Amino acid sequence: MDGEEEDEQVIAEEVEAMKSVYENDCTILNSIPPHFHLSLKPRTADVSSHQFVEIVLEVHATPHYPKEPPSVAIVDCKGLDQHRQKHLLNHIQTKANELSPGLMLVALCEEAVEKLSDMNHPDGDCPLCLFPLVTEEHQSETLPFMKLMSCFHCFHSECIIRWWNWLESSKQTGSSKSDNATARRNRGMCNCKVAFDDRHV
Repeated sequence: MDGEEEDEQVIAEEVEAMKSVYENDCTILNSIPPHFHLSLKPRTADVSSHQFVEIVLEVHATPHYPKEPPSVAIVDCKGLDQHRQKHLLNHIQTKANELSPGLMLVALCEEAVEKLSDMNHPDGDCPLCLFPLVTEEHQSETLPFMKLMSCFHCFHSECIIRWWNWLESSKQTGSSKSDNATARRNRGMCNCKVAFDDRHV
């Protein structure tokens, strides 16, 4: 077995280790060079009410791996806006550069989980009232907000209650369904059931 074959064997064993560690959360697209998708959740994900972020991370190595670090991308996510996605990717890519040259797939993915766990908190504005979910002076407090499990959008509890009251009253006219669909098209939001319309708050 020559040097190149030995390198490929070592990389293949590393990919197998990835599959063993992450099991069904890991989708191998190519073994050599490694290319896979990995579903990652924060450490607190075993308690669904404590989970606010989730990603599918793409790791794509070149034929020169492990001499060169793999590239990373987010192919799907919940709970992270563009700014936070960029911050997370920069952190993971920087770690990959630090670990290079060398085998790093498991270590890199564990670093991604740790960083994702650090970012596991609601962020940004309430989509209904457009005010911050957590203000700077209340970051250490538990604030009354609610989360949609399908998309991880978070809302102030008061806002979601007012929206629900609007929805119940609109059933009398049959206008809520068409208004919801129009609002989603206009705002380009996900297909969650809350209509992002100023009339609802």
